[in-house]
Amino acid sequence: MVLFSIYLVILVSIARKIYDNLGVKADHPVDKEMLNLVEKDFIVTPSPNFRYSYSIMREGVVQHLDRDYTYDIVPKELENGILFQGIHRLPKGTSFLIELKKPATVYFIFHQSSDGGYSKIFPYLEGWQKCGLAPKYDISNGAHGLNMSMYKLDGKTGTYNINPSNEERGCVSIVFKLL
Repeated sequence: MVLFSIYLVILVSIARKIYDNLGVKADHPVDKEMLNLVEKDFIVTPSPNFRYSYSIMREGVVQHLDRDYTYDIVPKELENGILFQGIHRLPKGTSFLIELKKPATVYFIFHQSSDGGYSKIFPYLEGWQKCGLAPKYDISNGAHGLNMSMYKLDGKTGTYNINPSNEERGCVSIVFKLL
């Protein structure tokens, strides 16, 4: 039985590495012009820090800088918002500090199964409301990116903290709609 358990742990570890490598790895560039333009209105500071950029939220936009996944279904309320493009798999303990220099509606989107624990964090964050619809990505590959959750905040000028994730592999995005 012990030998079987060890074998199972090794098999799961190998399967997870294979699954992680199924995603099309990419290295999209940081849009420095967009970064400079956006950060006049708001600043996102991830901790631990990682490479990120911004783009306009619309169908076909690249979801994260390290994958070729795109958002294929975008709810109307997110269209033409500003998408924070980070990395596809956040490490456990990732938090975000958001400084709004202008009022904005902030949307925090995460995968329901690879959520980094945010599904247990967001119901307790003050001011955030669960949305009925969320964007979907990579829809041509089955159910991979169909199970997303989204919360929104009617943000005023000021600073907002998103608590550290409490699980590995969080797949998240943030979208801003300036008011």
